[in-house]
Amino acid sequence: MSPVPAPAVPRTGPPAGPPPRPAARRRADIEEMFTGERHLWLATAGPDGPHMIPLAFAWDGTDLVMMTRRGSRTVANLRRTVRARAALGTARDVVLVDGPVSLREPAELPGRVRALFDRLPLNPDRVPGVIALCLRPERISAWRGLPEIPGRTVMSGGDWLG
Repeated sequence: MSPVPAPAVPRTGPPAGPPPRPAARRRADIEEMFTGERHLWLATAGPDGPHMIPLAFAWDGTDLVMMTRRGSRTVANLRRTVRARAALGTARDVVLVDGPVSLREPAELPGRVRALFDRLPLNPDRVPGVIALCLRPERISAWRGLPEIPGRTVMSGGDWLG
């Protein structure tokens, strides 16, 4: 007697989920995440390969501002290659931010940015030897589930799309 083959399972397309958010809603959600979240993952590249660390950050309306120690691997990588990627959110609510990072002396930053330092554990007023990392978004991708993957790029060239 020969085995009976299992019935074929028909493919019905991508899993159902909520419809994609309009561009304006997605932008508002990203800006809310920038002001409401406290931590991100920052990825840089160096001669030994990729390097990713968690950092506290503050959004000044233009840049994601972080502090780290001057002698860190992250700073060494950014001195070689000024580009980085930040990741915020969860696997189901993803925001990726790509752009150049400028290394700045904390005292040189405008007062409105220095006022945000209280949100950061490495506040230069309390912790000596830190330097500011200012990530200027050039490209932002964001998605909540598979239905949003096709339109995930919401900023390109530093300009919001849609």
